[in-house]
Amino acid sequence: MHKIQYHYTNIAKQAFFAVCFLYVLLRFLIMAEIILFKIDGYYQATNIPLTLLMYLAIFSILIFAFRGHRICYSTYSETQLTYHNALLRKARSLDLREAKTAVFDTKGVSFYRTADQNFEEEPPVFFLPFFRDGIIEAVQINRFYKMLKEMPDMRVIKRFQVLPGYSKKWNFVTIAYGFLAVVVFMSCATPLTLFIVLLQNH
Repeated sequence: MHKIQYHYTNIAKQAFFAVCFLYVLLRFLIMAEIILFKIDGYYQATNIPLTLLMYLAIFSILIFAFRGHRICYSTYSETQLTYHNALLRKARSLDLREAKTAVFDTKGVSFYRTADQNFEEEPPVFFLPFFRDGIIEAVQINRFYKMLKEMPDMRVIKRFQVLPGYSKKWNFVTIAYGFLAVVVFMSCATPLTLFIVLLQNH
């Protein structure tokens, strides 16, 4: 049984989520100081249960965003393809012997039951996405592509030159996330200073 996994889009995106986590952590530590030291004017106005719940939700979202590309994956053999969602604990499968056409386009792989010229008149019986909070592993999907090409009853169509998510035009996404990461990192200076001041004065 072979596996097809997803990879994070780029290092800059991961750095952005990590810095966001650091920023929220600093804000949480400030709130913890307010509660612990019972700072006048702030402690009385703080709804502690709601505040803790809010920070728990934010931390959960950031962890999900950082590790979300690991939630979904696919497994396959020469006869079956299964798409898994580990978070929902769900899976859906396709018997590859029932599919006659596999179309690799910019969004993913669509499987059809017929191999004639009008195969796209019917909706695909199975779809394997290239993007799931990350991009599909190039080596693994290429191995799957080669296996399909070797199947005698499978017509394989590829509608791109470079695997989506790996072309040079995606560089602007890396630059954007890098810029956002720098902005958020610079914003960490204020809560860090406040955290140190409160700690020194109490």
